[in-house]
Amino acid sequence: MKKIIGLLVLITSLSPLAFATGEAEKTDKPLNIVLIYHDTALEFGQVIKAGALAAGKELKCNVKFEGPVGIKVDEQVAFIENAITRKVDGIATSNPNGEALNPMIQKALDAGIPTITFNSEAENSPSKAFVGQGLVESGRQLGHVTAEYIGKKGTVIIITGEAAATWSIDRETGFREAMASYPNVKILNTVSTGWEEQAQYAAIENAILANPRVSAVASLDGGTTPTTGIVLSRLNRKDIVHVGNDLSVQTLDNIKARWTKASLSQFPYNQGYMSVKILYDFIMKGIPLKDVDTGILRVDEKNIDEYMKKLAAGEPVG
Repeated sequence: MKKIIGLLVLITSLSPLAFATGEAEKTDKPLNIVLIYHDTALEFGQVIKAGALAAGKELKCNVKFEGPVGIKVDEQVAFIENAITRKVDGIATSNPNGEALNPMIQKALDAGIPTITFNSEAENSPSKAFVGQGLVESGRQLGHVTAEYIGKKGTVIIITGEAAATWSIDRETGFREAMASYPNVKILNTVSTGWEEQAQYAAIENAILANPRVSAVASLDGGTTPTTGIVLSRLNRKDIVHVGNDLSVQTLDNIKARWTKASLSQFPYNQGYMSVKILYDFIMKGIPLKDVDTGILRVDEKNIDEYMKKLAAGEPVG
C-alpha cells in the first residue's frame, strides 16, 4: 500500500514539472497547434496564416488558423474555448482585449495547454510568451518618421481603427512619447474610425476637412493605413504627409504613388511561423518559451520597388 501511495505522489509531482519544461508525452501522432486571430478576414491575417502553415509543414504538425471574421471578441473567446475542448497541444492567440481574453488564456493554461500570444498583447496577460512587434517602440518609430517628413514642426492627426484596443493604446503611447521631443509639433486629436469601410473613409475625410492645414496624418494600424492613403488621393492632398503601419497591397500602391510616405511592417509571416515553432520546440524538445520580437521594417520611396517586386513574385508581404 505504501508503495502505491508513493507512486501516486511521484506521478502527481511530475505532472506540473512536465508542463513547465515542455517534456510532454511523445507519440507518433503529429502535434495539433491552433492560431486564433482576432480578424481572419484581414489581408494581414492571411500573411500570418501563411507563415504558420509553412512552419507546420516544415515541422510535420497539424496547424489550424482560426478566428472571427471582423473583430468580435466574444467570438474569439468561443474559438479559444473550442480549442480547449478539443484538447489541442498548443494555442497561440492574438490578445487585443485583455479583459475578455486574459481569463481564457489562463483557462487554457490551467487545462495543461501551452498558450502564447502573437501580434497583440494585453496588460497582465498570463501568456507564456509573446511573438510580435514591440508596439510601443513601433509607435515611437512612427512618431520619429512623421517628424522627419514634416521638418520637426507642424500639426498631426492620429488615425486608428479602434482607440481602445491594446495594440492601439501601445502604439499611441509610443507615438506621443516620440512627439514630446519635438516642441514645434502639435498633435491635434486621435480619430477612432471603426472597421466598416465607408465609415472609415468618412471619419478620415472629415478629420482632414476640419483641419485643412494639417501637416501630417499618422495611421496606427494596417486597416486605416490604406484607407487614409486613398482618402488623400481623392482629396488630391499630397502636401499632407501620411505615415502608417503594415504593407497591404493598397498601402504599397499608395507608397509607390506617393500618397503615403512610409509604412512600418511588423513581419506578419514571421509572427505566424515563430508562434508555431516555439510551441513545437517547447512541447517536443523542452526549450523554454520566450518572447520573440519580430522587429520593425520601414518601407518608403527608397525601397518600395523592392517590395513591389516581392509582391509580384508571390512572396508574403504584410
